[in-house]
Amino acid sequence: MKKALILCFVMILASFSAFSADELNYEKIYAIDDEIVSDMKDLYILSGYSLPSTTGPYSGSEMKMALSRLDYDALSEAGKRLYDRIDMILTSDAESAVFTGDVTVSPELYMHSNKSEYFQSWDNWSEDWADTEPLLSLVAEQHIGSSFYGFFDFSVGTTKTKFPYPESAFGDSIAETNIPIDIMENLDFNFPYRAFVAAGGGHWSLQVGRERYSWGPGQTGNFVLGDHIKYHNSARITAFDDNFKYTFLVLSFVHPQNYYFQGSSPNDDSGIATSRELNQTGSTAGQSAYLNGISAFIAHRLEWRFFDNKFGFALTEGVMYMSKDNRIDLIALSPAHLFHNSYTRSLTNSILAFEFDYTPINGLNLYAQIVVDEMILPGEPIPGKEGADPAEPTAMGYMLGATYVMPLFDGILSLNLEGAYTDPYLYLRDGDQQAGESGRVQSPGNWGINYVVPTREMIWNGGAQFYDEQFLGYKYGGDAIVAEFSASFRKPGEYYFGGSFFYMAHGTHDQWTVWTRVNGDYHNVTTPTDEHQTANNKDENANKRDAVRHLIDIGLNGGLELPYGFSIYSNIHFLTLIHPGNIKANAPEFDCQWMLGVSWSL
Repeated sequence: MKKALILCFVMILASFSAFSADELNYEKIYAIDDEIVSDMKDLYILSGYSLPSTTGPYSGSEMKMALSRLDYDALSEAGKRLYDRIDMILTSDAESAVFTGDVTVSPELYMHSNKSEYFQSWDNWSEDWADTEPLLSLVAEQHIGSSFYGFFDFSVGTTKTKFPYPESAFGDSIAETNIPIDIMENLDFNFPYRAFVAAGGGHWSLQVGRERYSWGPGQTGNFVLGDHIKYHNSARITAFDDNFKYTFLVLSFVHPQNYYFQGSSPNDDSGIATSRELNQTGSTAGQSAYLNGISAFIAHRLEWRFFDNKFGFALTEGVMYMSKDNRIDLIALSPAHLFHNSYTRSLTNSILAFEFDYTPINGLNLYAQIVVDEMILPGEPIPGKEGADPAEPTAMGYMLGATYVMPLFDGILSLNLEGAYTDPYLYLRDGDQQAGESGRVQSPGNWGINYVVPTREMIWNGGAQFYDEQFLGYKYGGDAIVAEFSASFRKPGEYYFGGSFFYMAHGTHDQWTVWTRVNGDYHNVTTPTDEHQTANNKDENANKRDAVRHLIDIGLNGGLELPYGFSIYSNIHFLTLIHPGNIKANAPEFDCQWMLGVSWSL
């Protein structure tokens, strides 16, 4: 039956291509990992321009406007090749039939040498699960008139959470694959991961549905919206002109009261409240679970270009809005509001970010990010000061980076150096009165109005639901010092290869660390921490953490386009982990992680 359905779907996609479009439609939405996005970035840097917009994804109209800023005659030969390639792709997509379809088969094999718990689950692998491919992808696109675009990806693959959880985890065997061998246990029923409708024109774009986002120029991640979360349920509107772009975004999440509860279910008040990431008990389990409350990330982002396109600046203000009893404050949905000045701490938690980039010479771009989750103003108590009143801990992050791009032979050589620092309590906070707190404190077992968000995953053939809690912004969260050097060479549309050296010192804090106000009794105010002084809502033994964890990751990667729609791609990483689990007594661990994929697209 399933084979017949897939065959029928393929035939429908093929028949769609017969309907031709009468108008050019530039409203296709290009994903953040689309190669055309990398092409545009390299083209801008080669041309001596500051980065194109770093607020992805992008409409074809926006990409077309980005091309129009450039003087074609002034471009180098390499720049003209990139320009021509981008223009050809945009024009070809704009001329697409009303309905188009694509079928891609991509079996992937993952192998590693160390089955230790420290290299189990996707969160402990070098490759992000969001970057993996499903075994089968059936894509349908609709180009309606000149203003409307639709996208739907029917995929067949394996769940991120391996069955049975928590007895099993990805990486508990030497070899893994994206082929759902145990169909009723690990087949992923959570598709589509990318599906939406969009509308737009020459200076605007509206998109509603499931999409993956990234805001910022970072290579190791970004502070407000990282690309490590595979999808968001979202609504986005963007307006853009030659030197300015405005984006308003709403992301929807499950309220944490649905997975922070006592006992074994929301109606069981025995035991201690904690994060119950797996909900499978009784009539409240799986698809029958009643989800209550509102949780949404709401943000606006403004981007400017200055000094003849040499300097770029972006300002982002966002707010995490939560209401356990489904109350909506409409001012939070105003694109022109200053979220911080709502002063509704029991409902919201605001965040602010600044980004800068400058291209002083052709081929060299310098960039920086600063995020402010909590900062201390003059006259306020100082966190960690002996004898002082308790103070709210500073929660900020800083990133500096440089990218050098140059033509080499018939391809593009790119070098990147990046460093980041995040405070221990970045993204964390209490839940205030909404979570039943009195005063600015987070009691152990209580959730917070923070920037730790759940992706709800149905597993075990829909019989249970798993809440995958991740930081919304920088994937490594707070309490981290990160440095990375990477190099790559690619000939767009044909092949690529590269390597990277990654280092991270990570303290004891994670997304389940209980937030607290701090004074002289708490020294965990600077990164990296070597003691977990507060409670933890997932690890009852977090107080045993007594060391900084160090990770060294040396990686190689490459890919090659082959005839007849085939391609092959692979990466290998050599990892060294010192003080695993942030435990000083633990011996170093080593792992070699290898991925091999083959893809065929019809």
